[in-house]
Amino acid sequence: MSVRGRADQPTRLAVDGAGHEIAFWEWGEGEEVLLGLHGGPGLDHRYIERLSRLGRDGLRVILYDQLGSGQSDRPDDPSLWRIERFVEEVEAVRTRLGLGRVHLFGQSWGGWLALQYALDHPEALKSLVLSNTSASIPDTFKGMVRLRADLPSDEFAIIMHAEGQGDTDDPQYTEVIERLYATHLRRSTPFGFPRTLDEYRDIAAPLLEDIGPAYRAMWGPHEFLCNGNLIDWDVTGRLSEITTPSLVLCGWYDHLVLDIQRTMADALPDSEFVIFGHSSHLTILEKEAHAYLAVVRDFVDRAGQRVS
Repeated sequence: MSVRGRADQPTRLAVDGAGHEIAFWEWGEGEEVLLGLHGGPGLDHRYIERLSRLGRDGLRVILYDQLGSGQSDRPDDPSLWRIERFVEEVEAVRTRLGLGRVHLFGQSWGGWLALQYALDHPEALKSLVLSNTSASIPDTFKGMVRLRADLPSDEFAIIMHAEGQGDTDDPQYTEVIERLYATHLRRSTPFGFPRTLDEYRDIAAPLLEDIGPAYRAMWGPHEFLCNGNLIDWDVTGRLSEITTPSLVLCGWYDHLVLDIQRTMADALPDSEFVIFGHSSHLTILEKEAHAYLAVVRDFVDRAGQRVS
């Protein structure tokens, strides 16, 4: 069964036996489908909505808010916040919308989800677009620890003291974390700290205000501290199993540091790796967004021709 959503308002879709519903949006017409997975976990589709601009000339773009976030249902059930259930959700969206084989886009947590989905459902994919993501949470967090250690010694001391005391709401602590966000999560170009902080607060911070419960359960209290149930997720040793054409997109200043993304790209048998030299984690919301979208569209077009 095919259920078509509208670009101007969401359509709801039940994704499990309990009747939980997600909200989804659709742009464009055509046989090729780009299905987008947002980050978090617990954010919603709004920050990757620029992908909708690709919904034309034979390509449909479908975005949805994952369960527990955005305009989708928000059940009070901690057992739902695990990667296996989110993989089942992706498969429910794909099959219940009658999408067939798709080009799967995943940004950040969406990339981890896309990789796990590719391992569990390889027959469902035409290509993978892995944006600002990695194949290993331990390696990801180790890279973030390096960025924390590179802070001025007084700021690093503030972090160590607050986390040692379990006081991550301390104003000095949250100020240092915000500086990391403005440098590595959503960065201005040209970079200058007052400017990048203003842009972060205006563009990115509002996206974090309504984050769903999956974030705390699966990741942690903020981007630079992981203690949730994803902490030991690592599929690096299985990347050779993913023979789907794959595109890896990375921002030079990403807090998912470049070397872990390069490691992932090198281990995927059929991959392309593109680095955006002025960008950080939310490349799609930064100055190089136009080039980023062009790279995605070009890759999807070529991958569609290869497997059609």
